[in-house]
Amino acid sequence: MNKISIGIFATAFVAVSGLSQAQSTAGSAPSSPSPLSPIYACADKTDPTERLACYDGAVAAIMAKEEKSEIVTFDKQRVEKVRREAFGFSLPSLPKLGLPAFGSGKKSGGSTDAATAANEVDIEEQTFVVTSQRMAGDRVVLTLENGQVWRLVEAGELNGPRRPPFNVTIRTAAMGSYILTVEGRNKGYRVRRVE
Repeated sequence: MNKISIGIFATAFVAVSGLSQAQSTAGSAPSSPSPLSPIYACADKTDPTERLACYDGAVAAIMAKEEKSEIVTFDKQRVEKVRREAFGFSLPSLPKLGLPAFGSGKKSGGSTDAATAANEVDIEEQTFVVTSQRMAGDRVVLTLENGQVWRLVEAGELNGPRRPPFNVTIRTAAMGSYILTVEGRNKGYRVRRVE
């Protein structure tokens, strides 16, 4: 390598490492306070009447926000149901939304624990029953029993039973794509969710 190539390489390395350091610093910025922090603050009160009044006020404020839909609660079952129903759509990940890590026993607004917990419930493959099959132009469109509609990316016919119902498996593939396989067949088809 000549001196110019080494200089360009060193400059690029410094720029990339500076960018990654800036991103990691920005990622560690404190998150917004929990909407439940007023309730948590009441636990620090030592006087029982003061503590009860604090809890009553905090609960009333949270109930008012919940009625106005300013606060929405999610439990683990609801999050998993949303993930299953949204399979095939591009949605923001739950850690980006700041939802807690389920099962870790800790409150976490987007930490490594939340990312790990979200990855544990990521859906990579689902099996469905096809209820209808039609052609849209030169592409096959399948409607599943849960109402999802999927379209083959490539033109052509589906190597499967001529009439529904039949089972298919859809799995995630590289770069956000999906592969559909008809039960009992080996060929996979690239598909995209339409509805």
